[in-house]
Amino acid sequence: MAIFGLWAKFEPNKPRHGVHATARLDGGEFVVQAGSQSRGIRAGKGTGHTSYSKLLAELVTTGVLSSQDGRCLFTENYAFKSPSAAAAVVNGRPANGTIEWKLPATNKTYKEWEAENLNQEG
Repeated sequence: MAIFGLWAKFEPNKPRHGVHATARLDGGEFVVQAGSQSRGIRAGKGTGHTSYSKLLAELVTTGVLSSQDGRCLFTENYAFKSPSAAAAVVNGRPANGTIEWKLPATNKTYKEWEAENLNQEG
């Protein structure tokens, strides 16, 4: 079975700032689920001009994210190009999505889950 045919649910590895999000790998896309939260602010020095901060602004402008109480809420499912892009938007800072997202039932990171599934393929 190809990894892109699998369905798996992921949550941030270390939720910070009271933000909770869920995502799934579905059809080869990393999809953050409606109802998930994003920090809504950019953390760290000079992050206001990163591609992720621009993506966050675009998601707010298009209504995918709705600003509420200093956080943003995903109003619909959104497919990111990578787990890292999803983690950066959710956490409000650049992030390595392969270790930031985990399977809630096993605590395995996306990276561990992906390696296991690739090994099963071969």
